[in-house]
Amino acid sequence: MATTVDNVPKRHFSAMVANRDLILVTGKGGTGKSTFCATLAELAARRRGAALAVEMSVHARLPEMLRPESPVHAVCIDAEEAVLPALGRLLGLPTLVTRIFNNRVLRLFIRTSPAIREMIMLDELHHLVSSHAERRCPVIVDLPSSGHALSILETPLAVHRLLRVGPLALIAAQVEELLLDRSRCELVVVTLPEELPVNEAIEVVRRAQDIGLVNRTVVVNQVPHAVLEPEDGELLDILRSRGDAELGRVAEAARGEIDEVAQSRQQIERLRLAVTDRIIELPLHRDPDPSRCVSSLVEELA
Repeated sequence: MATTVDNVPKRHFSAMVANRDLILVTGKGGTGKSTFCATLAELAARRRGAALAVEMSVHARLPEMLRPESPVHAVCIDAEEAVLPALGRLLGLPTLVTRIFNNRVLRLFIRTSPAIREMIMLDELHHLVSSHAERRCPVIVDLPSSGHALSILETPLAVHRLLRVGPLALIAAQVEELLLDRSRCELVVVTLPEELPVNEAIEVVRRAQDIGLVNRTVVVNQVPHAVLEPEDGELLDILRSRGDAELGRVAEAARGEIDEVAQSRQQIERLRLAVTDRIIELPLHRDPDPSRCVSSLVEELA
């Protein structure tokens, strides 16, 4: 069952994809963050002619969510593959870069150092945003799930505090400037109207605020809607007590829908009390096909 999206979310997301160079999407695993990332990319492409959808993973999921004729270009950022171009941008000496990268000790160091790997990925992301901003093409990023995403986003600040000079300090300063630019960057946190995802969303918002990410939107995905109202509970109880098994099952299902909606509203209200960011609710979609789900959301938000 689904409800339509009102004009407030439509205006909000339309302005977001029209004005931001970088949109970061994260959330607890299973909340639909990748689906929503693909949706934002499609919306951005409609508004601006093209968009780049980025996954910080070697396992590509976004292409299967995009239309075959979509103007959205999807890419993956892998630290192993991003090392050479990152070093090339820093040193400007291709021959030397290849020689350095072929050093076994250096490759092992990069693979076993989370901070180095994350800075390499962020440097590649910064390069993609800078090169596409010239063409007014926004970059929408499907970050890893919340904990890992926060680790990535906190890395530039941590590096900047430790190092004031050197290649890593330069990368950290450039990335931090982009992330904290309120005119260019926005963080979208996707959650479900359930206790654990809401807890995680609250923590993400709190830590994002500590980092200094100013523009933040929380999307409550898959919000259920019941045809009946809580006041109809008394009538359902009467139907269940009449002894008709078929009617009783229908009444039980309707009662379950009402209870599910009530529990969801409780979690959403808890979220609203905990964060000051804009919170937008999206309706429940039961279509198991990710591309159809994206297409449906795009039509509702366009």
